[in-house]
Amino acid sequence: MDHHHLLEATGIVVSGVLFYSLAYGWFAPDDPRRRPLWIAGLGLVWGGLAVVLMISRIQTSDGIYVDARVIPVALIGLFEGWWAGAIAALAAVAYRVWLGGGGAAAGVVTLVAVAAAAGLAHRWAGGTARVRIHHAFALAVATFLITFGGFGLLGERGRTMFARVWPSYLSLTVIGLPTLALLMTSIVERQSLARERERFRAILDDATDAVRIVDVDTHRILDCNRADCELSGLGREEMLGRDSRSSWPRAPAGGALEGEPAASPPAGGPARALGVPFRTAAGRVLAVDRTRRVVAYRGRRYEILIYRDAAERLAGEEARREAVSLRSMNLLAQAAAHEINNPLAIIMGYTKMLEDRLPPGTEESSWTRTCRSAAGRIRDAVARLGRIVRIESTHPTGDVPAILDTERSAAKPPDEAARQ
Repeated sequence: MDHHHLLEATGIVVSGVLFYSLAYGWFAPDDPRRRPLWIAGLGLVWGGLAVVLMISRIQTSDGIYVDARVIPVALIGLFEGWWAGAIAALAAVAYRVWLGGGGAAAGVVTLVAVAAAAGLAHRWAGGTARVRIHHAFALAVATFLITFGGFGLLGERGRTMFARVWPSYLSLTVIGLPTLALLMTSIVERQSLARERERFRAILDDATDAVRIVDVDTHRILDCNRADCELSGLGREEMLGRDSRSSWPRAPAGGALEGEPAASPPAGGPARALGVPFRTAAGRVLAVDRTRRVVAYRGRRYEILIYRDAAERLAGEEARREAVSLRSMNLLAQAAAHEINNPLAIIMGYTKMLEDRLPPGTEESSWTRTCRSAAGRIRDAVARLGRIVRIESTHPTGDVPAILDTERSAAKPPDEAARQ
């Protein structure tokens, strides 16, 4: 076999593999709208490679030549399915028909059969990303047998020719095709990893919680999402490589960091903490709710921190506490109204009767009016307790502690009063 011819054919097929790798960035095959363009483009390019291989034949001995036209058709059909293989086969068939000759019909049948076998192998694998070496090897054996059948269509002359070249075809198909398939499998896997990385980055950046990945040994930030950057006040480029301990203030009583994990935390389940102090790049200290977990991967430990500003939770807890206090106050007001208003009504009634019987202008009459006024204030105070809508307290003065301000607590909020 002429090694120069073999290297030339190998270079042609490898150029197709290189085009396959570059085409992922050009055609975006995952986009359903661009998928037909991807299939048509690959089919035509690999069909063109089959034509070039028919022209660049490999000399095996004096006057004896073989070509690797079936390799591009088989490869693209294996990885991209029926339509890509059929388009590649049609391009090669068109050239073979144009050449003419007694073996044109056998050549057409061979190309079409190889495309069909490649489509079946693709379906057996379950898609491009699932093609493995055993699928490629099975297709290689099928391609060799189809080639033998194509020569058999020429009768005795074809079988005689095949007897002289079968070792070359066996090498091209059973060795060459699986080897090239390994290269294309690595391309597909690399592209799948790139897509998964992009998907992971998109999901991570869209998360509402801040997510940070830290090297446990060096405390350096390895990755973070958009929420972490916004909470910290730094860009992602500034965050990466930064010492994570700078985000956690020191405890007032010592040198240990309040929020920073232990120096050698064990790998295991998540540890949750509420109200952990967090320092932003501007120096402002916030309270955050944090979940952290240490995972080991390939001999190294990584810490995953997930946290969010605790202001919303604290506001919710304060609102719940106020609601509980308000409910308790309303229950107390209802009980007080029931227990106070009944005897108060009797006091006010008898005071009124007593005032009517006393001569006007006397000191006793003045005492009676004062009692009635005080009873009225008690009645109004009890009524205000029933109208409390929020908890407002007075400011402590001297020895008098802060107490409930019933007037402010029963008044409507300023914004609500303004709307009315």
